[in-house]
Amino acid sequence: MKNLLLIASLLTHSCLAQQVAVTLDDLPFGYSAGMSDSMKIASAKKILTILEEFDIKATGFVTSSNMSEENQVILDMWLKEAHDLGNHTHRHYNFNEVTAAKYIADIDSCKLLAGEWINTDYFRYSMLRRGNTKAKRDSVYAFLETEDYIIAPVSIDNNEWIYNRDYSRALRNNDEEKMIKIGNEYIEHMKEVSLKYEKMGVELTGRSVRHILLLHANPINAKYLHTLLGWYKSEGWEFITLQEAMEDSIYATNGDLVSDYGWSQIDKLQKIGKK
Repeated sequence: MKNLLLIASLLTHSCLAQQVAVTLDDLPFGYSAGMSDSMKIASAKKILTILEEFDIKATGFVTSSNMSEENQVILDMWLKEAHDLGNHTHRHYNFNEVTAAKYIADIDSCKLLAGEWINTDYFRYSMLRRGNTKAKRDSVYAFLETEDYIIAPVSIDNNEWIYNRDYSRALRNNDEEKMIKIGNEYIEHMKEVSLKYEKMGVELTGRSVRHILLLHANPINAKYLHTLLGWYKSEGWEFITLQEAMEDSIYATNGDLVSDYGWSQIDKLQKIGKK
């Protein structure tokens, strides 16, 4: 009987399209040292054009310290294309290194400075870190609940930021050969982690979960987002909104995990289950 149920679960999974919501952190544009505002705006336009080509309504998360008077136009562009924007703190603190009160004040600062553009109640933790002590974690949870924020989790975590760091250095040095090498390695990494988290989700639930992909508005995605999204499409993945993804029961709980690290929802639930 157990084997029959397993076979039925696998057959059900095989008939369902893999689904993924695209989210991009650190708007207007992040991790781009040496780039002028005009370059950031041009790169943001590329990202938005790519999203439009794939008919994706993404959710961007604003880090208000990345805003300048010149690049605020990027946020206008996101809203014009009917994408959602959420709060991603002002200074992108490492929550392990600041108090809960300071972190809460930073969330409020982003709301104050970027509230004109933020059109949802979504909030995403910087570095996905939710508190390395129970007291810190619970203090921010209580604040977010009081302010009616909706925590935006991630299911497909990755090392995109490392590839972008190295790509940005090569870009500043006009090292085209290295940029191509890093870009190709980035795409292979994203394929690997996407398949890994899809498998983990099936192992946890017996089905394909509605995934939430963590990306950033940055130089490497201005160049390689089209390749990445093209791979998802070629593999049969369906693009959905963050709201649709969060209807999946896998996101119904924040979990009890207290950690120095920022975990994906799938990693977190797997670790809680192993305790």
